[in-house]
Amino acid sequence: MVAGGLVFTAERNKVQSLGGDRKFINSGDVSGQGQSNQYSERIMLGQPIGTFFGPKFLGVENGQQIFSCVATSAGCTGGKTTNPTEDDKVILGTANPSFTLGVRNNATWGKLDASWLWRGEFGGKVFNNTALVYQSKANAKQGRNFLAAALDMPDDISEPAKFSSRWVEDRTFVRLQNLTVGYTFSLPARVTSGKAARVYVAGDNLFLATHYTGYDPETFSSHGGIATRGVDYLTYPRARTFTLGARLEF
Repeated sequence: MVAGGLVFTAERNKVQSLGGDRKFINSGDVSGQGQSNQYSERIMLGQPIGTFFGPKFLGVENGQQIFSCVATSAGCTGGKTTNPTEDDKVILGTANPSFTLGVRNNATWGKLDASWLWRGEFGGKVFNNTALVYQSKANAKQGRNFLAAALDMPDDISEPAKFSSRWVEDRTFVRLQNLTVGYTFSLPARVTSGKAARVYVAGDNLFLATHYTGYDPETFSSHGGIATRGVDYLTYPRARTFTLGARLEF
């Protein structure tokens, strides 16, 4: 016999007022060398909390990062620039998922039973601040650690890390949150009449499917500012745990 249930959640929020004539508040400080006074999010009227705001990354040309810019911005040529200004920054998405799903099932086959929970979040973004800091060849010139992935990047070894949409990734994921398998058997009559025992093994965080390049996209860190969401900087990944247990009836 198999039984189950589905949970669907869609959460929305919108900033209605910031008090007085204030139009926005910068939030989500960017960590790393050369990132002083840099921010990754902006709380804005009409937008949800957790809105990423910054330059739009276009690619790498001649070893330099290229960003989109407005025609009136200093240094903007043909809609491209290597040093974006405040006027060039745009909305890069939100840390809030479009919706979440949870599917729970349980089944029994004679004396064997099992239950499992799949959970997923779809849509939304996460800022991989860890990659911005450590996925830079420039670290090598300064004797700093860097990720092996930096070696495959077209950036020049002198090109500094710059916050942009390059580091804002899709947070969609599906996770096998829990799986439990148990077996129930009757105790010998000489132990106790008509009673039973159950042994089980359970695992948590067993499987994660995502395109996010960091450890875990499910981060709502408040790191670096007021009302900040979805910033992943040196976030310790969720542990995979296993439990073995038994239940006896007397």
